[in-house]
Amino acid sequence: MQTDMGNNRSRAWNMGTLAKKRKNSKTGESVDILTGADWNEGTATKNSTEVSSITETIGGDDITDWARFKVNVPVQASLMTHDAIAGILNSSNRVVVSSGDGYSSELSTILEPGVYFLQFSTESSIPYTFTSQLTLTKV
Repeated sequence: MQTDMGNNRSRAWNMGTLAKKRKNSKTGESVDILTGADWNEGTATKNSTEVSSITETIGGDDITDWARFKVNVPVQASLMTHDAIAGILNSSNRVVVSSGDGYSSELSTILEPGVYFLQFSTESSIPYTFTSQLTLTKV
């Protein structure tokens, strides 16, 4: 059986630090990396193009899913979601960017260093699978 994403902020999946500073061993410059990290069960991956992907079931008794992540440097965040209402909220629970009532969205915003939450929701009484990709680019 697959463990579900957190159904509220306090039980959000911990995605770890997604824009972490590290020194390039050859140039000594600080560069961004995506670490992936601490995914519970379910399907969540990090690929070499610095995209974190989520495939998760939502609907029925489970109408909201949450994930938490941290960025240590300013980043351009792009969130592409299909089949769920999506948003990025800050640690004060304020909406940074949202799809409104749209179930398919391509959201983009600048995130300053801090802790953020991805919120996915639906009004469906029937469980189904949604997908989402979060891409972070140094600004």
